[in-house]
Amino acid sequence: MPSLNSKYTNEFRERTIKYIVDSNKAATSVGEELGVDKNTICRWMRDYRRKNKLPSFQEEQDIRGKTSKDSKAQIIRMKADKRRIEELEEEVQILKKALHIFMQVPK
Repeated sequence: MPSLNSKYTNEFRERTIKYIVDSNKAATSVGEELGVDKNTICRWMRDYRRKNKLPSFQEEQDIRGKTSKDSKAQIIRMKADKRRIEELEEEVQILKKALHIFMQVPK
């Protein structure tokens, strides 16, 4: 929440953040373009990321650095495999219950 004696309006902050997000430029370079201190811009971005439950700048860099096209495909396959494993585990549980019912000796 900006303080009352802030020299930047909420609209200016929001437009700056939107520009950074849309252009995919670094907050520090946008700060230089606009003549705003880079720490101020970075704080606005950090607050925006937290408010919208987005990954931090460092987390985003880690994700981008670790995921190439091949690893993205691998992640998709792993998720599909995980879903299939869950389905099979559920089937096993159902079969165990059915087996238990059929094995009961009638009195």
